[in-house]
Amino acid sequence: MTNTLSSGSPVIAGYPVAIRLPILWGDLDVYGHVNNVVYLRWFEAVRAEYAMRVGVEVLVRDRGIGAILASISCRYHRPLPYPGEVFSGVRVTRISVGSVTLEYKIVKADTGVPVADGVSDVVLFDYAANKPVPVPDAIRQAVEALEGKAFPV
Repeated sequence: MTNTLSSGSPVIAGYPVAIRLPILWGDLDVYGHVNNVVYLRWFEAVRAEYAMRVGVEVLVRDRGIGAILASISCRYHRPLPYPGEVFSGVRVTRISVGSVTLEYKIVKADTGVPVADGVSDVVLFDYAANKPVPVPDAIRQAVEALEGKAFPV
């Protein structure tokens, strides 16, 4: 999965991680366009990709540091028909002691037209200790390197 075009420019400007996803027949609702919940799955898919790139475990299986979704919102700009593809992008906008705020953007793959955006907050969680934990320095540094900027607490 890549977040740049062959020209080297970002797929979604300002979003360091973006993935291409197909619009599946099963994604459609009774009105013939992509069901609202599918957009949240696309946010989830790119959030997992971002997490893997910065060292947050995606499948923690009762050990290690993982992320728990604390809140999420989505604004829909236009309906999406079948068939097609989208790019789902994500960036970090804030890191506090124990949580991270993410922004998402979904665009049509063939035109780059935005179709939805969203925001979520995730809390880092130590599954072995069964409690929330501060954002580890290694993860903060990996996010800062990926984003190309600092996130002071």
